[in-house]
Amino acid sequence: MSQNLYDAHRQWARRPYDERFADLDALQNYVRSRRSGSTEQHDQLKYLHVIADESGMLLLNGHSEPAVLTHWSFGQLCTWIGAPAGYLRSLPAELTVRCLEESVRSYNAACQLLRRNTHNGGESPDRPYLAALTGPRYSRIWDDEVLGTIIEATADSPWKLPPARPSNDSEASGLYASDRDMFIFLVNEEQTVEVEGVRLGRGFFCWNSETGTASFGLTTFLYNYVCANNVVWGAERVSEVRIIHRDNASVRFRDDVLPALRAFVQSSQNNALVTDTVASAMKRPIGEDLDEVLKWAQGKSFSQREIKDAWEIGESDGENTSTLWGLVQGLTASARRIPYTNIRVNLERRAGQLLKLAA
Repeated sequence: MSQNLYDAHRQWARRPYDERFADLDALQNYVRSRRSGSTEQHDQLKYLHVIADESGMLLLNGHSEPAVLTHWSFGQLCTWIGAPAGYLRSLPAELTVRCLEESVRSYNAACQLLRRNTHNGGESPDRPYLAALTGPRYSRIWDDEVLGTIIEATADSPWKLPPARPSNDSEASGLYASDRDMFIFLVNEEQTVEVEGVRLGRGFFCWNSETGTASFGLTTFLYNYVCANNVVWGAERVSEVRIIHRDNASVRFRDDVLPALRAFVQSSQNNALVTDTVASAMKRPIGEDLDEVLKWAQGKSFSQREIKDAWEIGESDGENTSTLWGLVQGLTASARRIPYTNIRVNLERRAGQLLKLAA
């Protein structure tokens, strides 16, 4: 069962001019420059001091030079100590400082600071700013490491930016980054995969945040068409991996996600295997009715409720749920209705594992 994907469309519609990049080299220069001007610092919250300069700008002063609090890092600090960020932003700087100082001194907790210089692209350095204030378990995945892997894996291949109409006074689409996050959308329309007489292109979304605004994520898919608004139409075999920036996130990214990403973008030689697997799954019967499918699923990693939901949703969507492919499509459709990310992704992964039975 195909679906339409709107993640890239939302990026295309909302990103301002200065967060859009024309090609991978331009984006790489930006994220590398940003990282080279970044330093990580571990500290105790009670040793940090909020101060205001003569212009009313708020800065955080710990064991290093004062750094300007951004809108994002100010919100993180307020969340940490349980203070209302919106209300404090409305107060005079001196009063805000007194409120924060009183609260910060009472917290005996470790924290991580991500400081950045304001220079970018060779401009003169200015006052440093605090890009993020996170907990001691925060595990940072750097944007330039993610992007470097993508550039290496797609070099000398047909992977490219998707076509798009100009948006927000820019013709650039597919590559976006701000001081807080990064989003990448690439497609491959030449090394297609043919499934039951239909040729599908390959594409992926990849996103990350070094400051805690979002998890790391990778979505891979086959697709029928990408329109000029960057909506992906007729997506099949959608697979998503998310990593929360906690504990061993950076290790999991290097050991688990990087190999999977390389395998997907370099998998032109495996197109025949993909095609054969999908075609085999479409033709493999698992039961003529729900009772037989439930018997077939016994001993596998699904509850009876999950199988019943998959059968009913697949049937309503016109899938042949008596086949392995139809049941997998029903399971992934059922997963998309689950509001909790960890439970949804878990079901999607287990559904994907079923395709190995057709390989």
